[in-house]
Amino acid sequence: MASPAATALAKRLDRMLRRAEDEGGRQHEPTGRSMPEHRHNTPPAARVSLTISDLQATAAASSQGLSPIYLPGEGFKLVKKGSAEALEFLPRGSQEIVNLADDLMLARSDFQDIPDQAHDQQWELDYRGWLFLHFRLDGLSREAAPDGRITTVGGQSFLLSASMTKSAGTREVLGSCWRTVGIACKPSFLTRELGVSADSLPEEVRRFQAGDPDIAFWYAGELSHDMALVATALLQPAVHSSVRPVYLRAKAVELVCLALDRLRRAEPVVASTLKLTRHDVACLHFARQILDDSRKPPSLDELARRVGINRNKLAMGFKHVFGMTVGAYHREVRLQRAHSSLQDSDMMIGRVADEAGYCDAGSFSKAFKSRYGVLPSDIRPDSGVVAAGRQKLREPDSE
Repeated sequence: MASPAATALAKRLDRMLRRAEDEGGRQHEPTGRSMPEHRHNTPPAARVSLTISDLQATAAASSQGLSPIYLPGEGFKLVKKGSAEALEFLPRGSQEIVNLADDLMLARSDFQDIPDQAHDQQWELDYRGWLFLHFRLDGLSREAAPDGRITTVGGQSFLLSASMTKSAGTREVLGSCWRTVGIACKPSFLTRELGVSADSLPEEVRRFQAGDPDIAFWYAGELSHDMALVATALLQPAVHSSVRPVYLRAKAVELVCLALDRLRRAEPVVASTLKLTRHDVACLHFARQILDDSRKPPSLDELARRVGINRNKLAMGFKHVFGMTVGAYHREVRLQRAHSSLQDSDMMIGRVADEAGYCDAGSFSKAFKSRYGVLPSDIRPDSGVVAAGRQKLREPDSE
């Protein structure tokens, strides 16, 4: 009889297989381009979803001597490591995914011969609830951030994403080599392992650690020399004895520390020039008006259609003109509106949360405290707590 752990693994891998089979044949055309020459006369990519549960299942399968392979149009299949079937469909090289703890995962990939058919796959990365750090020593990909930004990322790069409620975007592998180290961790890992005060963390990481349901950020920067040395040590570990898990964990923690430090001064990998016409600026102001009047935010695609501008220009142009992303702006509007309601009325907190577009009072309270430093109940006139000051949204420069 199969053990409970084996049964749970089989069920998880079965869900992984069914989702891949459902999504493997779907066609998707990205909404923007960073390097158009890669798209000429090529079919749209098939989208494949990849979640943290999939990575955990892969790690569990690996510990049992199995390798998941993805067959276009068929989905995932478990085969023995080193078998003829595995060698036929896996690129030349190696990959290992290790569960270092319940809230810490390590992925090591070193592929030197990625087949051309892999370039027709678009991976939808769903790491919600986890901070995912990607350290790339070699490889080329097209990355689509959750806010619609399209960036072509080459070797010696560092990517970081975190969200409580949204996917981390999509990825298309463009080159034949792929040498990367990925680290996924939960907020509990940051609290337990790093032991640093929240004030010393970058704002986005601090909000993630606090469980802010509205946090959704994506960052791409250059890989530092120190990061490259540690990532290389993880790809080619010098320790192979019983202390190897301790070695991998220590190096993973070192990389996380380097990444958090890098966030404070990193530069984008690809600089882009944005040209906005008067018509574009008018469309962006119209988009802001729609957000001001919306309880629940429209999607970027819907908002772009309503204002008559493409999604990519809306995402980048809005931040350029108003100093924040579409999502961050609408979040600020909702929280300021809620702040006024709590100060100026006796409306129940649950009702205020609903009016602000939050699904429940708990999510609203977390977002509110992350923004103002106090709970919604603390700013009532009779609470004895001085209300947090409201900060106006920055007005764009006049034309």
